[in-house]
Amino acid sequence: MVATNGAKRLTVWMWLTMPIAVLIAVAAGSELLVEGLFREDTTYLVVQAMGQDVVTLAVALPALVAGTFLAARGSERARMVWLGVLAYLVYTYVIYAFQVRFNSLFLVYVALLGCSLYALIGGLVTTKPELVKSHFTRRTPIGPASIFLAAVAVLFYLAWLGETVPAALSGDIPQSVLLNGTPTGAVHVLDMAWILPAMLMTSLWLRRGMALGYLLAGVLLTFLTLLAAAIVAMMVAMWLYGQPVALGMAVVFGAVSAASLGMLIRYLDSLEKGNSGRDSAPKSRSIG
Repeated sequence: MVATNGAKRLTVWMWLTMPIAVLIAVAAGSELLVEGLFREDTTYLVVQAMGQDVVTLAVALPALVAGTFLAARGSERARMVWLGVLAYLVYTYVIYAFQVRFNSLFLVYVALLGCSLYALIGGLVTTKPELVKSHFTRRTPIGPASIFLAAVAVLFYLAWLGETVPAALSGDIPQSVLLNGTPTGAVHVLDMAWILPAMLMTSLWLRRGMALGYLLAGVLLTFLTLLAAAIVAMMVAMWLYGQPVALGMAVVFGAVSAASLGMLIRYLDSLEKGNSGRDSAPKSRSIG
């Protein structure tokens, strides 16, 4: 009965998938097909946006729709994928809403951000972590998933702090911000203030067997898979349009993308349709 009630409450937020899907098609499709939409943004920023739009349309949108449909039918795998795609959309359209110069799609960006944000919040609030955890088994890669999330968080912290700390101390502007032609780096803000702390906390909670860690690990692995794929697409687009690309970083992000997808598949594959009793996930350990 608890699971059924939770599903009914979650379905309310799932209805937001319909306007979100339409808005994604309008925003990403227009950016790829309508010439001159980005009027005063730098070529460096526009090319990145085009690369990400391909992933948003070709990967995130189908995953969102399929995840919604299957989650409504009771799939815990799909529920986490659905929430992970929503996190990716919130992340993406915070950047578009605040960093892209005002254009005819501004209200579309705002609507996408609002719908995705409330669907994510509502979806998380109405999801029961203990119920999600009950579907995992002892073969769930708790250790590898925990280490992977923490390692990626540390890697990105080192990369962003290595860029921003010297610039802040010297009074200069980071090179990526100069190339984007924006007042600041929205990616730096979102990663260091939101995503990376979430990954570190989830890594710890997962390691300690906490139910919330089991839920958020699936969500963040989905998010990370999409984001890493989008970054690779950005770099490919930058190379095609003759923009400066660091080959070493392209290799790193390509490896992160492949590793994220592999870890996500392995993690979700360890779920079963119901609680399997003696094979179910181990009980939470005491924090103390």
